[in-house]
Amino acid sequence: MNRRTPPFLTATATALLGGPLPAAAQQAMAVSGTGPVSDVRSLLTDQRAAAIPHSTPADVFAAVTTAAAARQTWSQSSAGCRRSALAGLHTWISQHRTYLCALLAHGSGLSGADAAAELRDARRTVRHHRTRLPSLASIRRQPPQPPETVATHAEDCKPLVSLLEAALPALLTGSAVISHVSPRTAVLAARLCAAATASGLTPGTWQLVVAPTGSITAAVLDEHADTVVPRCCPPATAGTYRPGMFIVRHDADLPTAVAQARRACFDRAGRGCTAAPLVVAHDKHHDALLRRLTATAAQLPAGAMSSLPGSHCVDDFTHFVRRVSADGADGPFRPVLTGTPRPDIHPYLHEAVVATAALDPGLPAAVPPGPLAVVVRYSHWSDVLELARHTGRHATVITNARATYLAGQFACLAADDIHLNRHPRHCGRPGRRTSA
Repeated sequence: MNRRTPPFLTATATALLGGPLPAAAQQAMAVSGTGPVSDVRSLLTDQRAAAIPHSTPADVFAAVTTAAAARQTWSQSSAGCRRSALAGLHTWISQHRTYLCALLAHGSGLSGADAAAELRDARRTVRHHRTRLPSLASIRRQPPQPPETVATHAEDCKPLVSLLEAALPALLTGSAVISHVSPRTAVLAARLCAAATASGLTPGTWQLVVAPTGSITAAVLDEHADTVVPRCCPPATAGTYRPGMFIVRHDADLPTAVAQARRACFDRAGRGCTAAPLVVAHDKHHDALLRRLTATAAQLPAGAMSSLPGSHCVDDFTHFVRRVSADGADGPFRPVLTGTPRPDIHPYLHEAVVATAALDPGLPAAVPPGPLAVVVRYSHWSDVLELARHTGRHATVITNARATYLAGQFACLAADDIHLNRHPRHCGRPGRRTSA
């Protein structure tokens, strides 16, 4: 593969594929051709980009058998050989930034800034695992036997990072990995697996199962793998979306709050489990924060935000914006900045929206994914803790208080991944609590 800009930047019919897949990439995809075929449309041009066949349960069984055979060779390689393969993968990602950014734009709908951030995080993830030294405790004791086959699940809004975060630790221990990806990110994942194989990974050690989220094929994979890397947050179905929460305490620094809120609400079109469209601000900061955040959202240039993943999400978000605009001051939401769809750029892009609402425990259920900021006012800290029972597990707190002071108060709540004064760069693993 060369480093030149691929031809699909001109919005040709093969936008997502960028030409035929190399043999190594085709081998990574556990697809027999017996499953249904998805016509994937580019989120940048809305043109038909690729026809991706789905994996079947029979393909999963074949992939598990292939992985078991490949692991016999991969597990016998030295730790230095495994890290060398990761070094080659890091080099490949660095050399093909233009190509990968275009795939992220067409397949996942990421804007230029979000695609660049995804590549930075992907390179950081690979560099972290290939340079991390084993701890003294693990050297002194006999390490446990690694599982033979590990199943992982990738996410469309951060395909590179979610693939690497889950797969690399297992590959370094000598396990084989089978990653479940959606048809939309299958080509990107196959190219990544092919690059890892070219860098020294034993063929068949890292394979892909292509199936929609929640399909029976994904369930069969989880059932027959030795270990399953759990998702950070379970995939949301209709009516079960739980948005993250962004909290601005009375002792917060306002410029920090505005900068981090912009990222939490609008980056990647507000999708992904770490998105935090609910901005809960203390009385002291509410008016100033609403004014500054609205000005920041209004200054976002056209095309600066990522796309929503498909027409269903676009319809849900557009319906919410129309409801907010129609109700006006008489409804539960008061519109402050109502963005509009941008079909002149491409049909899945929507401008940022800012609204304000009263603090209500039922509020999270009414907020859809999208480039959205719903700013609510609070006076008592107990109201924030009550609202945290109904949100997602990720929360950002802008405060000067110590982490030890807040940790006990957030115990046993739905929001258990708490970040102080910074928004999560990408999803952590279940049970992970971080602060800064």
